[in-house]
Amino acid sequence: MFGGRRVSLGKRIRQRRLSLNVTQQQLAQALGVTPQHISLIEQEKAAPSLALLPSLARELGVTTDYLIAGDDCVITDVISAIKGDNTLSLKAKRLLISMVEELRRASTPESTIE
Repeated sequence: MFGGRRVSLGKRIRQRRLSLNVTQQQLAQALGVTPQHISLIEQEKAAPSLALLPSLARELGVTTDYLIAGDDCVITDVISAIKGDNTLSLKAKRLLISMVEELRRASTPESTIE
């Protein structure tokens, strides 16, 4: 609820994007869609596809349950948690995400040295 009424999917996306200081352009680029598509979703003139929804949630550092229904859920993915942390700067988030991705690559079976 927001101001005594139900907040829409588009408004939740916009609020979350703004709280992360991410532009429509940046979000669109990360998702492989146009900024116009993000704008239409936020204005409730279009809806994200079912295929786009999980990626959108990951980029915003929330769950799909939060986007769809506004339900607060615990985020268990490290990268999503980093993206969702409002106390970190964008630069710090990028560095941490790079480290996590590198650690994941280094820990895959084909990349380990025997």
